[in-house]
Amino acid sequence: MQLFPHLIDMYSERNAAMNIDAANNHENKSQNWEQVFNVIQKSFAVQKHVHFFNWLQTSVNEVLPHDILVAAWGDFATGDLNFDVSSNIEDIRTQKLIDAPGVFAYLMSNLHQRWLDNGERWYRINFFDAAGINAQSPTQFTRQLVGMNSLLVYGVRDYRGKNDCIYVFFDRAREFPIEHHVLGLLMPHVDSALRRVEYLQTPVTEVAVVEEYELGGLTEREHEILHWVKSGKTNFEIGMILTISPNTVKNHLKRIFQKLDVSCRAQAVAKYAPHKLA
Repeated sequence: MQLFPHLIDMYSERNAAMNIDAANNHENKSQNWEQVFNVIQKSFAVQKHVHFFNWLQTSVNEVLPHDILVAAWGDFATGDLNFDVSSNIEDIRTQKLIDAPGVFAYLMSNLHQRWLDNGERWYRINFFDAAGINAQSPTQFTRQLVGMNSLLVYGVRDYRGKNDCIYVFFDRAREFPIEHHVLGLLMPHVDSALRRVEYLQTPVTEVAVVEEYELGGLTEREHEILHWVKSGKTNFEIGMILTISPNTVKNHLKRIFQKLDVSCRAQAVAKYAPHKLA
């Protein structure tokens, strides 16, 4: 005889619910692992910077949600750093940071030191205040950071080249969402992909334009675009570097072709290059 049949029924229902939850959790974890491995597999196809950017903003963002990724490497002791930026936010581009790093280089050096002090383990800072950084050294780049509320730092130690690299993910969320196993599996492949692609150097300076390509009739912007065309960049890549749309690049090229009286990129570069020797 059951004294408390209603309690037995209640416990049976609860156990059944717990079993369902456990099964769902197992299924979700399986799907999560499968998604992570799929992202890693796609990393092997990254050969150019444009591939790296697209992979970060699509596949990686699905398993590691973020608004901005800044990779920084170089001499953290002096603040002489190189940067690579990936973001879908307008005006958050590598070139903006290279042109005016301001206090941002100091921030990266501090985050690197904190990573060392933390035993070279990744860490996150929730409720991050970017407004203070922008107030100290306002630039186009730091102004865009004001909306970021959390960050995650993952570092890679380079014992051979003595060139450590830190990856700083910024997000609008006040607490950075991340699973430890996802980060441990994914980040070595992010680092490997970055080291395979070319570094987007600073665009040609005014002096370099005069020295290399003393060609009349072109605007400063057209000089920049033709410089990157000569370097083999696509319209999409040039747009990323100069923070303009590929369609704008295309329109600039049309005007360049008209001014140089040519009909294609190869002819424009061929006509442009001899002036380097002038």
